[in-house]
Amino acid sequence: MTSQPIFSNKQKRIYLYDRDYCPRITIMEGAVRSGKTCLNNYLWIKHVIKYKNQGLKFIMTGSTIASLKRNVLDDLDAIFDLDCRLNKHNEFILFGNTVSCFGADKADSYRTMKGFTAHGWYANEITEHHINSVDQAVKRCSGGGARFFWDTNPSYPNHHIKINYIDRDGEKLEDGRVHIKSWHFVLDDNIFLPKEYVESLKSTTPTGMWYDRDILGLWVSAEGMIFKDFDYSKHIIDEAPDELRDYFAGVDWGYDHHGVIGVYAMDYDGRAFRLYEIAEREKGIDFWLNIAKEIKEKHGNIPFYCDPSRKDYIADFKKAGIVALRASNPVVEGIGFVASLFKKDRYSIVKSGNPRTLEEIYSYRWRQGGSEEAPIKEDDDAMDSGRYALYTHIGKSRILKPPKNVKHTEKTASKVQNLPSW
Repeated sequence: MTSQPIFSNKQKRIYLYDRDYCPRITIMEGAVRSGKTCLNNYLWIKHVIKYKNQGLKFIMTGSTIASLKRNVLDDLDAIFDLDCRLNKHNEFILFGNTVSCFGADKADSYRTMKGFTAHGWYANEITEHHINSVDQAVKRCSGGGARFFWDTNPSYPNHHIKINYIDRDGEKLEDGRVHIKSWHFVLDDNIFLPKEYVESLKSTTPTGMWYDRDILGLWVSAEGMIFKDFDYSKHIIDEAPDELRDYFAGVDWGYDHHGVIGVYAMDYDGRAFRLYEIAEREKGIDFWLNIAKEIKEKHGNIPFYCDPSRKDYIADFKKAGIVALRASNPVVEGIGFVASLFKKDRYSIVKSGNPRTLEEIYSYRWRQGGSEEAPIKEDDDAMDSGRYALYTHIGKSRILKPPKNVKHTEKTASKVQNLPSW
């Protein structure tokens, strides 16, 4: 038999609180890599096992099914020696009960949740769930003793999850039971992460909003200049290195505003360079096709990562033999990745070839107010072309991954019977 899991003092305190008070809604919120999901895994298993072999329904949700599998189900397999493989209905059996899994990020995701009663709900990345999905899952959990276990990184301060749930921390039901209990985490709460990993993550996380959220776990607004780590003296260069590879381009369509194609390359140390751009107003698709063909002739059959809003233009590029791809377009995440490249000094801009970029970068600012975070949609065309190219081509994640040989707290137990017995 393996030993009990090793928890930090904070995790142990939360675990014991949950045992004694059983809040209907438990929320783990705060910094990345801080132990939130790890602890929720144990609380979730402890809840479901109480209903062993009763043939009941439970819900698990993520931003997408893929993210739920990556962030939670794979760990449940590894930690508790469970079989969480999903069937064709995205369900699996857990202690004689059925767990139904859903992606929840779309406005119509809630439709697949209708028609059953659940006795518990585990939500990973709850701030990335559409409000319709949250409302529907809450309605499904009408079974006796149903509980919710949520985790999330911070978002903007007026996010509906913060206002409607986290800010109501400590609220009680009429019978005196705790209704909502929210726990806040900072990166340093995870005492099991390697010191060098924590130091590296802190030093490479972009200044401002991203540092406050990812490291300190704060729910802060996006304010002011977006690329706060941009340094003209470091990131603007007179010419690119001689030895370059891996050319690619970003495309922001325009007409009344500037259309922009930015051309990029990587050096052999993995640094990115914006070599030059073509920025014009009141130009139609024929003009941009000719530009793309010239770029192809110069650099080969390189990929063009295009603003996905114009499917017709992308189709025209493809018909002309251009490798035109829909750019990955999560705006805040894409901006964050580009910001991280500036922070790590992994991205440079050739001065003579990019006048539009130099004109926009200092005025590229966050929009204030509104229900969602976004940059001000003025004079941002070169910035958008850069985000499309860099995030899609090299930006799969702006968060550093821990070394593969590091075992975190969630890897310290392997069997269900080794839930803590404090």
